[in-house]
Amino acid sequence: MGWGGQEIRIVRESTGMIRRGHHVIIAAPEQSTIAKKARETGIDFLPAFFNKKNPLAVVKMLSLLGKARPDIVNTHSSSDSWVATIASRLSRTRPRIVRTRHLSTPISTSYLSRLIYDILPDAVMTTGEEIRHKMISDNRFSASKIFSVPTGVDLERFDPEKTAPAFRPGGFSIGMVGVLRSWKGHNFFIEAAPEILEHIPDAVFYIAGDGPQLENIKGLIRDRSLESRVLLLGHREDIPEVMASLDIIVHPSYGHEGVPQTLLQALAMKRPVVASDTGAIKEIVIDNKTGFLIEPGNPEQIAGKVTELYRHPELRARFGEAGRKLVEGDYSFENMLGKIELLYAKLFNNA
Repeated sequence: MGWGGQEIRIVRESTGMIRRGHHVIIAAPEQSTIAKKARETGIDFLPAFFNKKNPLAVVKMLSLLGKARPDIVNTHSSSDSWVATIASRLSRTRPRIVRTRHLSTPISTSYLSRLIYDILPDAVMTTGEEIRHKMISDNRFSASKIFSVPTGVDLERFDPEKTAPAFRPGGFSIGMVGVLRSWKGHNFFIEAAPEILEHIPDAVFYIAGDGPQLENIKGLIRDRSLESRVLLLGHREDIPEVMASLDIIVHPSYGHEGVPQTLLQALAMKRPVVASDTGAIKEIVIDNKTGFLIEPGNPEQIAGKVTELYRHPELRARFGEAGRKLVEGDYSFENMLGKIELLYAKLFNNA
Protein backbone atom coordinates (compact mmCIF):
# COMPACT_ATOMS: atom_id res chain seq x y z
CA MET A 1 0.00 0.00 0.00
CA GLY A 2 3.03 2.28 0.37
CA TRP A 3 4.97 4.35 -2.12
CA GLY A 4 8.71 3.75 -2.17
CA GLY A 5 11.49 2.65 -4.48
CA GLN A 6 9.82 -0.64 -5.40
CA GLU A 7 6.53 0.95 -6.41
CA ILE A 8 8.24 3.83 -8.20
CA ARG A 9 10.31 1.39 -10.25
CA ILE A 10 7.21 -0.59 -11.24
CA VAL A 11 5.44 2.52 -12.56
CA ARG A 12 8.51 3.91 -14.34
CA GLU A 13 9.37 0.51 -15.82
CA SER A 14 5.80 0.20 -17.06
CA THR A 15 5.76 3.60 -18.75
CA GLY A 16 9.10 2.85 -20.38
CA MET A 17 7.94 -0.49 -21.74
CA ILE A 18 4.73 1.09 -23.04
CA ARG A 19 6.82 3.69 -24.86
CA ARG A 20 8.72 0.82 -26.49
CA GLY A 21 5.47 -0.62 -27.85
CA HIS A 22 4.50 -3.15 -25.19
CA HIS A 23 1.07 -3.39 -23.54
CA VAL A 24 1.43 -3.21 -19.76
CA ILE A 25 -1.22 -3.69 -17.09
CA ILE A 26 -0.65 -3.04 -13.39
CA ALA A 27 -2.72 -5.26 -11.08
CA ALA A 28 -2.81 -4.00 -7.50
CA PRO A 29 -5.20 -3.36 -4.61
CA GLU A 30 -7.82 -0.76 -5.52
CA GLN A 31 -6.90 1.66 -2.70
CA SER A 32 -3.12 1.43 -3.10
CA THR A 33 -0.97 4.39 -4.04
CA ILE A 34 0.42 2.53 -7.03
CA ALA A 35 -3.15 2.17 -8.36
CA LYS A 36 -3.59 5.93 -8.16
CA LYS A 37 -0.22 6.55 -9.83
CA ALA A 38 -0.99 4.03 -12.60
CA ARG A 39 -4.22 5.84 -13.44
CA GLU A 40 -2.53 9.25 -13.32
CA THR A 41 0.20 8.00 -15.65
CA GLY A 42 -2.24 6.41 -18.10
CA ILE A 43 -1.21 2.80 -17.42
CA ASP A 44 -3.99 0.21 -17.73
CA PHE A 45 -5.02 -0.91 -14.25
CA LEU A 46 -6.93 -3.89 -12.87
CA PRO A 47 -7.97 -4.12 -9.20
CA ALA A 48 -6.46 -7.22 -7.60
CA PHE A 49 -6.89 -9.07 -4.32
CA PHE A 50 -3.67 -10.43 -2.79
CA ASN A 51 -4.10 -12.67 0.22
CA LYS A 52 -1.91 -15.73 -0.02
CA LYS A 53 -3.85 -17.50 2.74
CA ASN A 54 -7.19 -17.12 0.97
CA PRO A 55 -7.86 -19.47 -2.00
CA LEU A 56 -10.43 -16.98 -3.29
CA ALA A 57 -7.56 -14.64 -4.18
CA VAL A 58 -6.18 -17.25 -6.61
CA VAL A 59 -9.65 -17.76 -8.11
CA LYS A 60 -10.05 -14.04 -8.68
CA MET A 61 -6.57 -13.81 -10.17
CA LEU A 62 -7.40 -16.66 -12.54
CA SER A 63 -10.38 -14.65 -13.76
CA LEU A 64 -8.20 -11.57 -14.18
CA LEU A 65 -5.61 -13.51 -16.17
CA GLY A 66 -8.34 -14.94 -18.36
CA LYS A 67 -9.50 -11.43 -19.25
CA ALA A 68 -6.10 -9.79 -19.64
CA ARG A 69 -4.33 -12.79 -21.26
CA PRO A 70 -0.80 -11.50 -20.53
CA ASP A 71 2.25 -13.14 -22.06
CA ILE A 72 4.29 -12.38 -18.93
CA VAL A 73 3.30 -11.98 -15.28
CA ASN A 74 5.90 -10.07 -13.24
CA THR A 75 5.41 -10.23 -9.46
CA HIS A 76 7.17 -8.12 -6.84
CA SER A 77 6.38 -9.09 -3.24
CA SER A 78 5.40 -12.14 -1.19
CA SER A 79 1.60 -12.01 -1.37
CA ASP A 80 1.27 -11.07 -5.03
CA SER A 81 3.93 -13.64 -5.94
CA TRP A 82 2.07 -16.53 -4.32
CA VAL A 83 -1.34 -15.52 -5.64
CA ALA A 84 -0.31 -14.59 -9.19
CA THR A 85 2.24 -17.38 -9.62
CA ILE A 86 -0.17 -20.14 -8.62
CA ALA A 87 -2.91 -18.60 -10.75
CA SER A 88 -0.53 -18.37 -13.70
CA ARG A 89 0.41 -22.04 -13.37
CA LEU A 90 -3.28 -22.97 -13.30
CA SER A 91 -4.26 -20.63 -16.12
CA ARG A 92 -4.98 -21.98 -19.59
CA THR A 93 -3.07 -19.04 -21.07
CA ARG A 94 0.15 -20.20 -19.35
CA PRO A 95 1.97 -16.85 -19.12
CA ARG A 96 5.70 -16.79 -18.36
CA ILE A 97 6.34 -15.92 -14.72
CA VAL A 98 9.02 -13.47 -13.53
CA ARG A 99 9.63 -12.90 -9.82
CA THR A 100 11.32 -9.54 -9.23
CA ARG A 101 13.33 -9.33 -6.01
CA HIS A 102 13.92 -5.74 -4.87
CA LEU A 103 15.43 -6.26 -1.40
CA SER A 104 18.64 -7.78 -0.09
CA THR A 105 17.15 -9.35 3.04
CA PRO A 106 18.07 -13.04 3.47
CA ILE A 107 15.62 -15.50 1.94
CA SER A 108 14.55 -18.51 3.98
CA THR A 109 16.08 -21.83 2.98
CA SER A 110 12.70 -23.56 3.38
CA TYR A 111 11.03 -25.59 0.64
CA LEU A 112 8.36 -22.89 0.26
CA SER A 113 11.01 -20.31 -0.58
CA ARG A 114 12.53 -22.66 -3.12
CA LEU A 115 9.09 -23.20 -4.60
CA ILE A 116 8.28 -19.51 -5.09
CA TYR A 117 11.77 -18.40 -6.17
CA ASP A 118 13.26 -21.40 -7.94
CA ILE A 119 10.69 -23.98 -9.00
CA LEU A 120 7.56 -22.08 -10.05
CA PRO A 121 8.88 -18.92 -11.78
CA ASP A 122 10.49 -19.03 -15.20
CA ALA A 123 12.98 -16.35 -14.15
CA VAL A 124 13.93 -14.14 -11.22
CA MET A 125 14.95 -10.52 -11.76
CA THR A 126 16.99 -8.87 -8.99
CA THR A 127 17.80 -5.18 -8.61
CA GLY A 128 21.48 -5.85 -7.92
CA GLU A 129 24.20 -8.41 -8.60
CA GLU A 130 24.80 -8.88 -4.86
CA ILE A 131 21.19 -10.04 -4.41
CA ARG A 132 21.60 -12.48 -7.30
CA HIS A 133 24.85 -13.80 -5.84
CA LYS A 134 23.32 -14.44 -2.41
CA MET A 135 20.35 -16.27 -3.91
CA ILE A 136 22.77 -18.56 -5.72
CA SER A 137 25.37 -19.03 -2.98
CA ASP A 138 23.16 -19.00 0.14
CA ASN A 139 19.93 -20.51 -1.19
CA ARG A 140 21.37 -22.67 -3.96
CA PHE A 141 18.80 -21.40 -6.45
CA SER A 142 19.42 -22.08 -10.12
CA ALA A 143 21.90 -19.49 -11.42
CA SER A 144 20.60 -19.78 -14.98
CA LYS A 145 17.20 -18.41 -13.94
CA ILE A 146 18.37 -15.33 -12.00
CA PHE A 147 19.18 -12.04 -13.75
CA SER A 148 20.38 -8.76 -12.26
CA VAL A 149 18.66 -5.66 -13.69
CA PRO A 150 19.34 -2.62 -11.48
CA THR A 151 16.92 0.28 -11.64
CA GLY A 152 17.94 2.80 -14.28
CA VAL A 153 18.08 6.58 -14.07
CA ASP A 154 16.43 8.99 -16.51
CA LEU A 155 19.55 10.93 -17.51
CA GLU A 156 17.51 13.68 -19.15
CA ARG A 157 15.59 14.38 -15.95
CA PHE A 158 18.59 13.93 -13.65
CA ASP A 159 20.93 16.29 -15.46
CA PRO A 160 22.98 18.56 -13.19
CA GLU A 161 23.77 20.93 -16.04
CA LYS A 162 20.07 21.67 -16.69
CA THR A 163 18.58 21.48 -13.19
CA ALA A 164 17.98 24.54 -11.03
CA PRO A 165 18.14 24.04 -7.23
CA ALA A 166 14.83 23.74 -5.40
CA PHE A 167 16.14 26.02 -2.64
CA ARG A 168 19.23 28.01 -1.70
CA PRO A 169 20.64 26.74 1.61
CA GLY A 170 22.09 29.28 3.97
CA GLY A 171 25.15 27.12 4.60
CA PHE A 172 26.80 23.83 3.65
CA SER A 173 23.92 21.46 2.81
CA ILE A 174 23.86 17.76 3.72
CA GLY A 175 20.83 15.65 2.92
CA MET A 176 19.02 12.33 2.93
CA VAL A 177 16.42 11.47 0.28
CA GLY A 178 14.03 8.52 0.56
CA VAL A 179 11.08 6.96 2.30
CA LEU A 180 11.19 7.35 6.09
CA ARG A 181 11.60 3.69 7.06
CA SER A 182 13.47 2.45 10.13
CA TRP A 183 16.15 0.60 8.18
CA LYS A 184 17.02 3.66 6.09
CA GLY A 185 19.09 4.86 9.07
CA HIS A 186 17.75 8.40 9.54
CA ASN A 187 18.56 8.06 13.24
CA PHE A 188 22.28 7.64 12.48
CA PHE A 189 22.16 10.69 10.21
CA ILE A 190 20.64 12.77 13.00
CA GLU A 191 23.07 11.36 15.59
CA ALA A 192 25.98 12.41 13.35
CA ALA A 193 24.74 16.00 13.07
CA PRO A 194 26.20 17.43 16.34
CA GLU A 195 29.70 16.14 15.54
CA ILE A 196 29.45 17.45 11.98
CA LEU A 197 28.45 20.87 13.32
CA GLU A 198 31.63 20.96 15.42
CA HIS A 199 33.66 20.85 12.20
CA ILE A 200 31.18 22.57 9.84
CA PRO A 201 29.46 25.31 11.89
CA ASP A 202 27.28 26.47 8.98
CA ALA A 203 26.03 22.94 8.11
CA VAL A 204 22.32 22.54 7.43
CA PHE A 205 20.71 19.08 7.25
CA TYR A 206 17.76 18.21 5.02
CA ILE A 207 15.57 15.11 5.06
CA ALA A 208 13.35 14.66 2.01
CA GLY A 209 10.63 12.03 2.15
CA ASP A 210 7.64 10.77 4.09
CA GLY A 211 6.83 7.46 5.73
CA PRO A 212 6.10 5.50 8.90
CA GLN A 213 9.09 6.87 10.84
CA LEU A 214 8.11 10.53 10.53
CA GLU A 215 7.07 11.05 14.16
CA ASN A 216 10.09 9.15 15.49
CA ILE A 217 12.40 11.30 13.37
CA LYS A 218 10.71 14.47 14.62
CA GLY A 219 11.28 13.23 18.17
CA LEU A 220 14.98 12.56 17.56
CA ILE A 221 15.44 16.05 16.13
CA ARG A 222 13.59 17.60 19.06
CA ASP A 223 15.49 15.57 21.68
CA ARG A 224 18.80 16.88 20.31
CA SER A 225 17.56 20.47 19.94
CA LEU A 226 18.32 20.39 16.22
CA GLU A 227 15.05 21.91 14.97
CA SER A 228 16.85 24.88 13.41
CA ARG A 229 19.49 22.69 11.73
CA VAL A 230 17.64 19.55 10.55
CA LEU A 231 14.81 20.48 8.19
CA LEU A 232 12.09 18.05 7.08
CA LEU A 233 11.06 18.62 3.48
CA GLY A 234 8.28 16.02 3.36
CA HIS A 235 7.42 14.03 0.22
CA ARG A 236 8.90 15.63 -2.88
CA GLU A 237 8.34 15.04 -6.56
CA ASP A 238 11.13 17.45 -7.56
CA ILE A 239 13.96 15.12 -6.57
CA PRO A 240 16.49 16.38 -9.18
CA GLU A 241 15.95 19.94 -7.95
CA VAL A 242 16.28 18.87 -4.30
CA MET A 243 19.52 17.03 -5.06
CA ALA A 244 20.83 20.05 -6.94
CA SER A 245 20.41 22.00 -3.67
CA LEU A 246 22.60 19.60 -1.66
CA ASP A 247 26.37 19.55 -1.34
CA ILE A 248 26.53 15.95 -0.01
CA ILE A 249 23.99 13.12 0.07
CA VAL A 250 24.10 10.55 2.88
CA HIS A 251 22.50 7.10 2.68
CA PRO A 252 23.08 5.27 6.01
CA SER A 253 20.81 2.22 5.52
CA TYR A 254 21.61 -0.85 7.56
CA GLY A 255 19.76 -3.49 5.52
CA HIS A 256 17.24 -4.50 2.87
CA GLU A 257 18.84 -2.54 0.03
CA GLY A 258 19.25 -3.62 -3.56
CA VAL A 259 20.78 -0.86 -5.66
CA PRO A 260 18.96 2.18 -4.24
CA GLN A 261 17.43 4.55 -6.77
CA THR A 262 18.29 7.50 -4.55
CA LEU A 263 22.01 6.77 -4.79
CA LEU A 264 21.95 6.26 -8.56
CA GLN A 265 20.07 9.54 -8.92
CA ALA A 266 22.59 11.29 -6.67
CA LEU A 267 25.47 9.98 -8.77
CA ALA A 268 23.71 11.09 -11.95
CA MET A 269 23.40 14.57 -10.40
CA LYS A 270 27.17 14.54 -9.73
CA ARG A 271 26.60 14.62 -5.98
CA PRO A 272 29.24 13.05 -3.69
CA VAL A 273 27.69 10.38 -1.47
CA VAL A 274 28.40 8.75 1.86
CA ALA A 275 26.65 5.39 2.04
CA SER A 276 26.57 2.24 4.16
CA ASP A 277 28.19 -0.89 2.79
CA THR A 278 25.04 -3.02 2.79
CA GLY A 279 23.04 -4.88 0.16
CA ALA A 280 24.22 -4.11 -3.35
CA ILE A 281 25.27 -0.52 -2.61
CA LYS A 282 28.97 -1.25 -3.18
CA GLU A 283 28.17 -2.01 -6.83
CA ILE A 284 27.66 1.71 -7.43
CA VAL A 285 29.31 3.47 -4.49
CA ILE A 286 32.87 2.46 -5.21
CA ASP A 287 34.82 3.52 -2.16
CA ASN A 288 37.01 6.56 -2.74
CA LYS A 289 35.98 6.70 -6.41
CA THR A 290 32.26 7.53 -6.67
CA GLY A 291 31.78 8.12 -2.94
CA PHE A 292 32.63 6.88 0.53
CA LEU A 293 31.45 3.56 1.97
CA ILE A 294 30.98 3.33 5.73
CA GLU A 295 30.00 0.65 8.24
CA PRO A 296 26.23 0.41 8.78
CA GLY A 297 25.05 2.02 12.02
CA ASN A 298 28.11 4.22 12.55
CA PRO A 299 27.34 7.95 13.08
CA GLU A 300 31.03 8.67 13.77
CA GLN A 301 32.00 7.46 10.31
CA ILE A 302 29.20 9.53 8.75
CA ALA A 303 30.54 12.62 10.50
CA GLY A 304 34.13 11.82 9.54
CA LYS A 305 33.47 11.28 5.85
CA VAL A 306 31.13 14.25 5.53
CA THR A 307 33.77 16.45 7.15
CA GLU A 308 36.46 15.10 4.82
CA LEU A 309 34.32 15.92 1.79
CA TYR A 310 33.63 19.39 3.15
CA ARG A 311 37.35 20.09 3.56
CA HIS A 312 38.21 18.83 0.07
CA PRO A 313 35.97 20.37 -2.61
CA GLU A 314 38.17 18.85 -5.31
CA LEU A 315 37.30 15.41 -3.94
CA ARG A 316 33.59 16.23 -4.13
CA ALA A 317 34.04 17.24 -7.75
CA ARG A 318 36.02 14.10 -8.59
CA PHE A 319 33.42 11.82 -7.01
CA GLY A 320 30.66 13.68 -8.84
CA GLU A 321 32.26 13.27 -12.27
CA ALA A 322 33.02 9.57 -11.68
CA GLY A 323 29.47 8.93 -10.44
CA ARG A 324 27.86 10.52 -13.48
CA LYS A 325 30.14 8.54 -15.79
CA LEU A 326 29.23 5.28 -14.03
CA VAL A 327 25.50 5.91 -14.39
CA GLU A 328 25.81 6.95 -18.03
CA GLY A 329 27.71 3.77 -18.83
CA ASP A 330 25.78 1.11 -16.92
CA TYR A 331 22.70 2.45 -15.15
CA SER A 332 20.66 4.54 -17.56
CA PHE A 333 16.90 4.03 -17.76
CA GLU A 334 17.11 2.90 -21.39
CA ASN A 335 19.82 0.42 -20.48
CA MET A 336 17.50 -1.07 -17.85
CA LEU A 337 14.61 -1.37 -20.30
CA GLY A 338 16.88 -3.05 -22.83
CA LYS A 339 17.97 -5.66 -20.29
CA ILE A 340 14.35 -6.38 -19.37
CA GLU A 341 13.39 -6.81 -23.03
CA LEU A 342 16.28 -9.23 -23.51
CA LEU A 343 15.14 -11.24 -20.49
CA TYR A 344 11.56 -11.40 -21.73
CA ALA A 345 12.72 -12.44 -25.21
CA LYS A 346 14.90 -15.14 -23.67
CA LEU A 347 11.89 -16.64 -21.88
CA PHE A 348 10.09 -17.13 -25.19
CA ASN A 349 13.12 -18.19 -27.21
CA ASN A 350 13.83 -20.97 -24.70
CA ALA A 351 10.23 -22.24 -24.74
